[in-house]
Amino acid sequence: MREHLDGERPLLVLLDQARSRVPMLREEWRAAPCRLPGDRVGADSADRTDDEVVDVRLPFLDWLPEAHRKRALRFLAESDAALSRTPTAFLPPLMTEERREGEPPSPRFARRLLPSALTADRLAAAVEHLFADTSHNCAAATASAR
Repeated sequence: MREHLDGERPLLVLLDQARSRVPMLREEWRAAPCRLPGDRVGADSADRTDDEVVDVRLPFLDWLPEAHRKRALRFLAESDAALSRTPTAFLPPLMTEERREGEPPSPRFARRLLPSALTADRLAAAVEHLFADTSHNCAAATASAR
């Protein structure tokens, strides 16, 4: 992904929702192969070691440069607003970020609204379509908005 970001090559990032806290079973937290710093566990949960569930704070798309993270947050807010006023029957399988003047063509952000309708082939075709005006190889990355 760094190669695509640094070279401004086409990259589509699929987002769910921005959640800063994710509930996790304490057992899962202890067994995680990769340890997040202790300050990622909610203070209330860390003090009560007998709680079964802890809140883990995850950084939002911390692998993206700040300007792109801001765009992702804006897209999530705009798409949430559009989703709140659109009946489910009228939703497309994929909602994509509108290109704006002065913004780089990549990465682009999207939300899978009907995941079962997006097979790998269909998603690849969508990526090719979204970046049709570029001559680079395309890539898609999925994220749960972390």
